[in-house]
Amino acid sequence: MRIRWLVLFLLLFSYTHGVGVNKKMNLAIIPAAGSGSRFGGEVPKQFLVVAGAPILIHTLRRFEECTEIGAMIVALPANEIDHFGEVVRQAGFEKPVRLVAGGAERSDSIRNALVAGRDYDPEVVAVHDAVRPFVTSHQIAAVVARAREVGAAILALPATDTIKEVEAGLIQRTLDRRRIYRAQTPQAFRFDLLWRANESARADGIPAAMTTDDALLVERLGCPIAIVEGSPQNLKITTPEDLLLAASLFQEMAGRMGREDHE
Repeated sequence: MRIRWLVLFLLLFSYTHGVGVNKKMNLAIIPAAGSGSRFGGEVPKQFLVVAGAPILIHTLRRFEECTEIGAMIVALPANEIDHFGEVVRQAGFEKPVRLVAGGAERSDSIRNALVAGRDYDPEVVAVHDAVRPFVTSHQIAAVVARAREVGAAILALPATDTIKEVEAGLIQRTLDRRRIYRAQTPQAFRFDLLWRANESARADGIPAAMTTDDALLVERLGCPIAIVEGSPQNLKITTPEDLLLAASLFQEMAGRMGREDHE
């Protein structure tokens, strides 16, 4: 009887702790090869230093903190790989951070990262904007979990403003905002599904302007995509005003952590 209970305990322990189970890894892909032309300035915004580190390093730390993510792949301008590789080493990440050359368009960068990602045989891949450093580990985990269930999921915020459809400067109609969401990242997909969606878009000659949202490519395949509610604080740093707000948010975070350390 004791032996039977011991065997059952060991089986349960192995299942719940992943011992002896071929549990696949989940990856984060961060496309960071853009020039940041809308932001202005000589330094692309993902490399700007805020609160003691480049924005991209802050973003990677959010995925380092999430237990659902096993490794991170970053697509960079080819001439930045050596320098940023040293920055990554100095940051002391415990999880693998693999740097690959990005492409001329965002879709090229995603494909290069997916090619590199095949080495990990991943289950789910979470694609995230390089300049969204305030996403939380809880949000990342929630999107990954939903993508594992449905196949695809994104963070999104319900619209709060009245939305107008406009053509040639004239209102055509008012959209029902109860059905409108503002997409954020991460956007998570089963790896094979995102691969298939990208290959389909490439084969069909979809223009680069339509490949800036990965969920759109999966929509083209007719696959369901779930919504996980995001947060207004999951800011995408796009303008100089956003950078000022980000600096304030980092300062607020540092103050909150300092207070927690003293409690």
